[in-house]
Amino acid sequence: MTYSFFRRLLSYLFALTLALCAFYASADYMPPDLRDRVEQLKIDRKSIPTTTLNAPARAMTLWEWINAFALAQRYVPVDATRFVAQSLAGTNTPFTMGQLDAAINELTFLDDNPQGIGQLVATTGPFPVADFATIAQTYTVGTTSIQTGGGFLVARHFMANFGLWQTTDPKADHYISIVSSNPRVTFVASSKPVTGMHGGFRTSRSTLMFEVASGTLVEGDTVTITYGDTSKGSRGILTPSFSSDRMPLPLYIAFTANGQFMSVPIQPVRTIGGAVAGVAAFAPSIVSPGETFEISIRAQDQYYNRATGEIPNWQLDLGSDEPTNIASSGAITVAEVTLDAPGVYHPRITSQDGVIKGSGNPILVSETPRSRVFWGDTHGHSGFAEGIGTPDRFMQWAKEDARLDFVTHSEHDVWLDDAEWEVLRNNVSAYTEEGKFVAYLGYEWTVYGPNGGHHNVLFRRPQGVSRVPAQFYPTLSKLYQGLRSSTNPKDVVVIPHAHQAGDYRQNDPELEPLVEIMSQHGNFEWFGRMYLEHGHEVGFTAASDNHLSQPGYSPPLGGSLSQRGGLGALLAQEATTDSLFDAMKNLQSYATTGDRIILDFAVNDTSMGKRAPFQEDRVINGRVIGTAPIDSITIIKNDKEIWQQNYLATDANRLGKSETFLLSFASDSEPFHRGDNPRGWRSWEGTLEVLNGTIESIEAYDASFPLQNLKVAEDNPNLVTFATKTRGDTSSYLLKLSNLTRNSRIQFDLVETPETGGAPPIYRRHQRIPAVSFVLALKDMQQGKVSFQQVLDGYTDKAQLRHIRTDGAKDITFTVNDSSSRQGDYYFVRVVQANDAIAWSSPVWIGGHAKR
Repeated sequence: MTYSFFRRLLSYLFALTLALCAFYASADYMPPDLRDRVEQLKIDRKSIPTTTLNAPARAMTLWEWINAFALAQRYVPVDATRFVAQSLAGTNTPFTMGQLDAAINELTFLDDNPQGIGQLVATTGPFPVADFATIAQTYTVGTTSIQTGGGFLVARHFMANFGLWQTTDPKADHYISIVSSNPRVTFVASSKPVTGMHGGFRTSRSTLMFEVASGTLVEGDTVTITYGDTSKGSRGILTPSFSSDRMPLPLYIAFTANGQFMSVPIQPVRTIGGAVAGVAAFAPSIVSPGETFEISIRAQDQYYNRATGEIPNWQLDLGSDEPTNIASSGAITVAEVTLDAPGVYHPRITSQDGVIKGSGNPILVSETPRSRVFWGDTHGHSGFAEGIGTPDRFMQWAKEDARLDFVTHSEHDVWLDDAEWEVLRNNVSAYTEEGKFVAYLGYEWTVYGPNGGHHNVLFRRPQGVSRVPAQFYPTLSKLYQGLRSSTNPKDVVVIPHAHQAGDYRQNDPELEPLVEIMSQHGNFEWFGRMYLEHGHEVGFTAASDNHLSQPGYSPPLGGSLSQRGGLGALLAQEATTDSLFDAMKNLQSYATTGDRIILDFAVNDTSMGKRAPFQEDRVINGRVIGTAPIDSITIIKNDKEIWQQNYLATDANRLGKSETFLLSFASDSEPFHRGDNPRGWRSWEGTLEVLNGTIESIEAYDASFPLQNLKVAEDNPNLVTFATKTRGDTSSYLLKLSNLTRNSRIQFDLVETPETGGAPPIYRRHQRIPAVSFVLALKDMQQGKVSFQQVLDGYTDKAQLRHIRTDGAKDITFTVNDSSSRQGDYYFVRVVQANDAIAWSSPVWIGGHAKR
């Protein structure tokens, strides 16, 4: 295709767009009453400043205007809904009122000048992830000219981990260029600080701007911005590490010097996974003997994207018979399986050439299970809020890539308009298959902690329900009131989470049965315990809070989302809308950090989430079937640990010349001040050196955690540079040592690091962790372990070395006896695996009475 042909095609498309805009402009998208108020708002905005007195009324008109605009399928500017939400919720500071004015200005421009914003077209790919590429965006000027001093803000989404682009060296990586069809126009590169989703999010980030240095861009002129221009020798721009059907390359335009930047619709640039580097399998957790069920085999690249290119055939080994050959049908292959004999099966998947290996979740074949286990994610985002990707991509990932049984696409209400809400509603009906996959309509009620914190709201069915948004219900008590007045409480589930901490002093027992205690933001067991401590009868769940349209199978991204996403397990008889929703309402739920651990727990034969009749003597029993060897099982009663059994450690006195150790790092996430957000991520960065011994191997035990960086020194195989993060959890390395002596030890030298994490604490801000050096010596081991503790602001962070067995059990049954004369005691179980995965049961209450 020649350049001249491409130019003619662009001109034709632009003319067609102008004609369509003129057609739609001829029919007003607003009812007459709203049109009158909008026109008055335009006049008032020019002559009367926005104040705390008139801001709510202006925001209300703008809110209705935005939704009319959206329902007419017109482009709604980025962040406009959030600016309105701040004002309607009563946050009217000079800064937020300025944002409100900016939203009014931008919508006024789009309304008065439907052809003024111009047209943007991108080369959409697909482009392989984590590879060098060249992506061009061509903007055709509309009816509004771009004057000298105006220009283009070349923004970047805060989660899109492109290479760091530059404009100074055309031979170097990530070079960005700009060129215009108008030879009289020149540009100069500068920068501008930007906050929000296309900047530093909560802080400003220096952002590239191409300013028009001379000339004027007039209607029909084109401007092409090339990301990764290779014409002068650059390799291109490094694409993000995750695949997406809408990878954002945001572009903003200022038409005059010092003019307001207007956003342009983001183009659907696609990134796709790379070559096969791994495989995972998903199967039902519990089936009956002789039942035919499906195992989904997913080929993935090194970043856990769906693989592309040649996909091998597979061998499925369930340990009962000879491995079964399975012909590949692409990146996702579904095989039908039948198991006749009761027992536990651990699927193993191997490519037929033996190169690619992986595993699946355990399968319990049982004739009399207490219930079945269904897996889901009730908290995830796409590009409808501050995330990335489309709602269809979100649902396809949940149903196909993660092989979930249920999901909720819970976008932040402060970013949702009415048209987007209808898309979410329609997707629930489009993707639900009763008995196989259930989608629930929902959203995330989004306010700051002092007003109640973030809560996900789920509806039993999508028909006949409306969101009760933070815009009009800005406190938790008002949310409860709004939901009760608009929907039958039996058809609503509200789930608070700790990342932007829900107010655990409040709980509506009919609406709020579950608490999210883990996500990609960290582990927050303390959060669930605070609800129980305040007398609330709640169960536990976990979710991903993924922002890349990857619910249910969510690898760490880094930054605030530095661990895998969690999963919620529901105990029910079938994967139907009512059965699973009733399980949530009835607290038949448990939480995991992403591994599909089978957990059965009861007190006096009363299963988790229920209240047993009072008895002084209590028999606590359970069964854990893990995805990895079980490290420990702990029973918590009334917020105190009353029993723990460790299954992994061995007697240090039996050390031989070659042994296996688990090196673990841990930090707490509980806030220093009550009512605050969690403590941030603790980074562990530095070196370790084995003295008087030899490192045979060191690897991250949780192989799905790519943020655990390891690098062995070229000149010293016993010296390793490492980096990992913890936030209420443990991060471990499997360490095999040889040539051990009584004087073998490990020297650690950690560098100073900052605490990090989204939704930072209000009262105790993120601190800096000082550098520290310490030694873990084998001779100091007691009961197979030795540890170092670093105390900071009342927190005790810990590094621990344990001598472990290599044949740890994955299937453990336990029974513990307890007694108490107290009514209303509660018990729950925490399970920790050797690979740092955790499962938490919902509580069982003994006697007493429930909240009403």
